Amino acid sequence: MEYLIIIKIIAVPLLLWLVSLIVRRWGEFVGALVSGLPLVSGPVSLIITLEQGVEFASGMAYSALPGICACIFFGVVYSWLATRLRWQATLFFTLILYFGFAALLCLMPRSLPLFSVLALGAPLLGLRILPRPAPHHTQGWKAPTAHKGPPWMQMGVGMTAMIGETEGAAWLGPQWSGILIFFPVISGVVGLFAHIENGSEAVIRVFRGTFTGFTGATTFALTVAWLVTSLPVWLTYSLAAVAAMGSSALVAHFVKK
Repeated sequence: MEYLIIIKIIAVPLLLWLVSLIVRRWGEFVGALVSGLPLVSGPVSLIITLEQGVEFASGMAYSALPGICACIFFGVVYSWLATRLRWQATLFFTLILYFGFAALLCLMPRSLPLFSVLALGAPLLGLRILPRPAPHHTQGWKAPTAHKGPPWMQMGVGMTAMIGETEGAAWLGPQWSGILIFFPVISGVVGLFAHIENGSEAVIRVFRGTFTGFTGATTFALTVAWLVTSLPVWLTYSLAAVAAMGSSALVAHFVKK
């Protein structure tokens, strides 16, 4: 369908550009909070549903729940490694550990209740075990500068990921498609540039915001998994979007910057 190709090429790059503007205006935490919402995974899931059908989408959303756990794992590992390593080594080792962890999740028994509990608890657990940012009054602390990473790079990465995930969905199957649909495209790029420009303190702020927003991504995936085979596609994704924004706003209310 021609309109699906247009969405793949335009929608996600525009969303990534929007996130980059938010980061410039309100900082890493707010930008990452927005990026944690299903801005990429939502459109990808909808496109795959339209292309592959609701049964495939249900299985993919089901597998997306451990994918959320893998994404939280990515953020925790990157944040801790960033306190000790340069960005090149941090990214390299984090990616290796991420794919290894995702492969282990694929071996787990397929249980929707189990995956639901793990996915709902993962962002909250991630917030607890992230490194603690240094207090602002600590001697030598330097306020972060504005995010200067080129938005075109984030847009290009997002478009590539969108096309790769949707075009490769039939080959990957619903399990790996579901896990990789939550590959940390936006938060990974935002975190990487924050690391390069402002150091590990900025990385921690990025992933604190991402984990807060990921409560919305979890709610989104759960809603699609439970409803996509029984309700019209447009209604399922509308309910999932509302639930995602509501749950993220609720958690963000209780998370201090």
